[in-house]
Amino acid sequence: MPAVTYLDPLFTILRLARLGSLTIAWIAGVVAILLAQPSGVVATTGACAFGLFILLTVTRLRWDSLVILAVLGLVTWFLVGDMPRPADILAGGERVLIFAALLPTMALVRATAMTMPSVHATQKRLAELPEHAFAGGQQLAAHVFGGIINTGAFALLSAVLPADAPEARRRASAEAVIRGMVSSSAWSPFFIAFAIGQTFVDPVYAWMAIGVGTVSALLFTLATLLLLTRGFGMIQLRLSLACMRPVATRLLIVFASVLAVALVFGLTALSAVVVVMPLLVLLQLVRHRDKAGLILAQTRDAMHSTADDLVVIAAAMLVAFFATQDDSLTGLVSTIHSGQIPGWIALIATPVLMMGLSVIGIHPVITSTALLATFSGGGADVHPALLVQAHLIGWGAGTMSSIASLSVLTCAGLYRVPARRLVFGDNMASGLAYAAGCGGLLALANLALGHV
Repeated sequence: MPAVTYLDPLFTILRLARLGSLTIAWIAGVVAILLAQPSGVVATTGACAFGLFILLTVTRLRWDSLVILAVLGLVTWFLVGDMPRPADILAGGERVLIFAALLPTMALVRATAMTMPSVHATQKRLAELPEHAFAGGQQLAAHVFGGIINTGAFALLSAVLPADAPEARRRASAEAVIRGMVSSSAWSPFFIAFAIGQTFVDPVYAWMAIGVGTVSALLFTLATLLLLTRGFGMIQLRLSLACMRPVATRLLIVFASVLAVALVFGLTALSAVVVVMPLLVLLQLVRHRDKAGLILAQTRDAMHSTADDLVVIAAAMLVAFFATQDDSLTGLVSTIHSGQIPGWIALIATPVLMMGLSVIGIHPVITSTALLATFSGGGADVHPALLVQAHLIGWGAGTMSSIASLSVLTCAGLYRVPARRLVFGDNMASGLAYAAGCGGLLALANLALGHV
């Protein structure tokens, strides 16, 4: 048992202060959406609370997060002409408040999903799949669950793998669930990647991006199931889809609720997720009061563990906000290419560069922030929905191809497979094909829509 020191009360106070400030920011973000007031007293309060959370969190960040922050600092110095004023920082804080609401919301959703009987029934069916259908079934399930609970799908699905499974089966399953989860980021508004992409374009294009993303994800899923999953055919596909029957109704309720609230109240897809999901969780807690303590405890723990992601993403979005408010970025781009950048270059370069730089350890949030800030707002002759989709494809391809990505590291631990073996194999090739192939298709779609 570790020895108690006189500093322990201080650490407890700091931990509670971090949790309290993030909770206030979360609530303020939801209320600001409900009041349709992206700026004002509520948003300012939330931004200040979020700023306090970031300050209290900086000292406990992982080394890789500190490296990313250092790079973002250099990018800020390079792109932004004048140092932001306090009023600019506050305006940027209000802009990124949505992230302070999204990640805790997703933590709450993941914790709730893990306790649902319908989810457990699906796990049981997946565990009973024959060997030829197992990896493909895991990929499809990871896509469905990943679209709502993101990386939480890994813990859910790894539990169905037999403890004595051979290394080859563990590796095939881990590769499959990574492909399934990351490809859902092409269409799901529940991902942080979607939230980042949406900040650079008019919200009306977000729904179009979801539609385009559904096609991208379908093409990638079909191609990888046919080419990478040995012995997987129509029979195995039907068996795998049947496993999802226990959760089908719940999933339909989730998507229908988000869509209905967005359309009725004129909200973005992201805002609808932040508002609707806590209400659906509340209904689940009313039905299963005995699970409330466990769900809230797991949500609290997740809010602590996601601190790195929150700080990094908030910093990247602040850099993007300052860069787009300043003329320095426009001037820098004009020295490289005079006039508007052709859309096909933007749509191919975005996913390919995001994927390629992820392989060497550069976080997608850095690459996407720079590329979206450059190509959006008239920087490139590109349809906004297609640009968001290019970013989402690059995020997914980069995530499955980086040895430092959270998805790869999480799967490596849960499936007991070295991270390098999950990256330098089928997923590296499929990630490159995903980025380049879908980037090319988006470029063709851009031409068809009358852009260069």
